[in-house]
Amino acid sequence: MNKDKKILFSWKRIIAVFMLFTMLAASIAGVSQYFGPVAVRAENAVATGHVNSGVSGLRVRTQPDTQTGQIITVVDDSFTFDIYETVYTSDTYYWYKIGFDYNGSYTYGYISGEYTSKDNSYSEDMDFESYLNEQGFPDSYKDGLRQLHADYPKWVFVADHVGKDWNEVIDNENVIGRSLIYGSAKSSWKSVESGCYNWNSGEWTEMDSGGWVQASRELIEYTMDPRNFLSNPYIFMFESLAYDSSLQNESGVEQIISGTFMENSDHDLNFEENNYTYASGLMLAGRQSGVSPYHLATRILQEQGNTGYGSCISGNVAGYRGYYNYYNQGAVKSGNISAVVNGMKYASRSDSDSLRPWNTRMKSIVGGAKMIGSSYINRGQSTIYYEKFDVVSSSPYWHQYMTNVMAPRSESQKAANAYSDSTKYNTGLVFTIPVYDNMPQETCTAPDGDGDPGNLLSDMYVDGHSITPSFKKYTQDYSLIVDNNVDRININASAISGSSWIDGAGEHRLNVGENNIEVTVHAENGSDRTYYLTVVRKEPSENPNPPSPDPAPENPSFDTGYNLDSDNMYISGVKAGDNAGTVLGNVRTQNATAYICNRNGDRKGDGDIIATGDRLVINDNSGNEYASYTFVVYGDINGDGEIDLIDIVKIKRHILELSQLKGEFLRAADINRDGEIDLIDIVAVKRHILGMKEITQ
Repeated sequence: MNKDKKILFSWKRIIAVFMLFTMLAASIAGVSQYFGPVAVRAENAVATGHVNSGVSGLRVRTQPDTQTGQIITVVDDSFTFDIYETVYTSDTYYWYKIGFDYNGSYTYGYISGEYTSKDNSYSEDMDFESYLNEQGFPDSYKDGLRQLHADYPKWVFVADHVGKDWNEVIDNENVIGRSLIYGSAKSSWKSVESGCYNWNSGEWTEMDSGGWVQASRELIEYTMDPRNFLSNPYIFMFESLAYDSSLQNESGVEQIISGTFMENSDHDLNFEENNYTYASGLMLAGRQSGVSPYHLATRILQEQGNTGYGSCISGNVAGYRGYYNYYNQGAVKSGNISAVVNGMKYASRSDSDSLRPWNTRMKSIVGGAKMIGSSYINRGQSTIYYEKFDVVSSSPYWHQYMTNVMAPRSESQKAANAYSDSTKYNTGLVFTIPVYDNMPQETCTAPDGDGDPGNLLSDMYVDGHSITPSFKKYTQDYSLIVDNNVDRININASAISGSSWIDGAGEHRLNVGENNIEVTVHAENGSDRTYYLTVVRKEPSENPNPPSPDPAPENPSFDTGYNLDSDNMYISGVKAGDNAGTVLGNVRTQNATAYICNRNGDRKGDGDIIATGDRLVINDNSGNEYASYTFVVYGDINGDGEIDLIDIVKIKRHILELSQLKGEFLRAADINRDGEIDLIDIVAVKRHILGMKEITQ
């Protein structure tokens, strides 16, 4: 042993003795299970870090796990810490083991890497600051981009101002069936909205094969907020997915597929009389489709798993042996037909543009890539983020490659692994990052609560008064008008779950005019739901002797210009997409007026689309309701004014007796008017959506 090694060995012994002494001292002091506090900060911290701007309520835990890790403290974006280790608990989620000052002592714990960043040597770069301003990045984006710029100064960040309101985007991505999460996720990640959760059985409704359920609105907000992902590796969800021979190569593909079923595989990958490996085959697919081979590799792993357990590439699906579908295209559950079988049906069809039928592995890999290119990458949905969240196409929201709301986050890490550290540092990679109108000031954090999801009221009423509309657990907006002599009201509210609690019930004093009252239900899993009651207290009466009523008006008459059923309850014949102004233009009245309102009684403007459940109201000349009819737009089964995949889901659920349609919605589902709701009606809606044959109204 030479002198240097002896010195090193001696220091190791000294450190070991010191650590043993520290542990004994900690034990005697009765310190907690998170290894501290200790009196002296250790010297082996690898970096310092901070909580990202706009984040609050972030928990520091004793373990890198929300289930077993107890909460040490709760911090916000003023919190800084030392980093000792990065702990990966899955292929998409990681924690930092940290040290920090707590109650006068240096303490160890774990903090989520999602909402924190390592510090670096970034010093103010005026050119970069000017660039951020020129691009129009909001201030809440800039800290993350500054960190990335310090680490990778050649990277280019483009602000894509998509011109859409944040709440409008979230509302559309929150449509049932559009954004899903795996059924084993914590309860706060899963939706309990109508049609998504059975309150009697405590089970979530399966929206797709394999136990996929509707994601909660809070999780959708988190996954759509770009500010959560302005760090390496998640920034790669915004990377361009187009093929670029100057950046992408076979060794990069090999890095992505290393350790997966595609590495050193014995699969037959013959194509056009040439034999390929997965790496070389994906490079060929990239060249022919115009899609990044790195993206193709990560997409296959996302769909088929690292071990290749996906049935769509087994080649052994009964009835479809010898067929393959590497990207799971068309693999969506419909009725009693599984997603796998539908995917195999899709693979077995003939289509020269996509090289179908996919009766070899390489035909599926290359042909499927061509479809991704023509359908997504080459039409503007050119990032992983935009493939999932279609906010850029001319008909937004419905053209989305995947329903898994977490897919961009998981795929971005695989995409980042394609580049070596040297390539990342020396290459001017371009990242297109969406910016929405009216975004929340603070970054949307992921819900992390579990347990009972009951954040609904079972009842709410006001003593001595009737609220409008009548209470329903999923309706959150109500109103009430009281006389001037009513100066206070008492709100009674009860929760659907015994483990939740309520704020806002009880007595409220009323001012003259409008009073806005909130009643909030807090669920055990941390999710909240707020009900809004607007109470208008009338002004004092200035004329105690009201004028005598006007003489009775002449009898009204009218012609709607549309079809009325035999019971004079429903009106049909309105084309899908017609607005209120167009419909009212066809209504003829005498001694009467007409207007259109939605199901809640709110009047529609001329530009508002007519939906199933809206009402045409005829008033006489004194303003009293004389007649009303409920609109039926065939094919619009959920009453949103559009005919899309959600309506197909509604019909399927009715046929399977999972959720029965009633009234106007039942009528709207009977597309062919034969008195039955069946597969023929589903086919009619599909043909309408595909532009093959418009539904006759």
